[in-house]
Amino acid sequence: MHKLYVMACLIGLVFILFSFSADPPNGHTGAPGESFCNNCHSLSGSPNQGTISVEGFPSSITPEQTYLLTVVNRNTNDGAVKGGFQMTILGPNNTRAGTMMLTDSSVNCMVSSSGGRQYFEHHPATNYPDSNVIKWTVLWTAPVLDSGSQIKWYAAGNIANGNNNSTGDRTVAASGSGSIILSGSEELATDKPMVYPNPGTDAIYIQFANDLHPNGKLLFYDILGNKLNETELRDGRASSDFLPSGVYLLEIRSGTNSRSVLWSRI
Repeated sequence: MHKLYVMACLIGLVFILFSFSADPPNGHTGAPGESFCNNCHSLSGSPNQGTISVEGFPSSITPEQTYLLTVVNRNTNDGAVKGGFQMTILGPNNTRAGTMMLTDSSVNCMVSSSGGRQYFEHHPATNYPDSNVIKWTVLWTAPVLDSGSQIKWYAAGNIANGNNNSTGDRTVAASGSGSIILSGSEELATDKPMVYPNPGTDAIYIQFANDLHPNGKLLFYDILGNKLNETELRDGRASSDFLPSGVYLLEIRSGTNSRSVLWSRI
């Protein structure tokens, strides 16, 4: 009976470890009130070294602006097999700030929510390529908060040896912050363009809150920030028939003003 009990426990432990490799439990980013990945991954005697970081998080944040964030897991001593991560973004009072959304090119990752917070995480853990660097991307739309409000991201990473148990792995953590530079007020609402239809097809129509249909240029970027094309914007209308289906960042240039919005083509 004792051997059967031990065997059942071992099977259960292996099942849990495989489950966490595929989908880590929420609440392990090191944010206030949370623990780290080392609740499930022992650091004892691990030779693995590395870092976790988030690229693209702005120091100056505009409410309702969409930013492309990239979580980067680096194994710096060429000894690990798999990498994983979990990230959350919090505002005042350590509550959820903004909304994270996967991009069309997102692989091996997911967005989930629990406890009033949102999490971006591996799904499943990923084998390190020859570069020993793994990257995951997500779109984050900033919340409407008062000017000066601080928003902070927290990320924890796992640099694992791939032996499917809790030993010999390295847990790393990092955090960073930015501040709201424009109050979420009537001033912002007046400045925010309306883009329709969204999703759209062959044509894009743009209108500002004061009923102005702008003239200028419309620039198209992929979700990695690479410029794809640009076209004339005349009386608030531009063609998009040259684009395949997908999610794009549009930059509206009219006079000396420039605004960016997220748009998708079906």
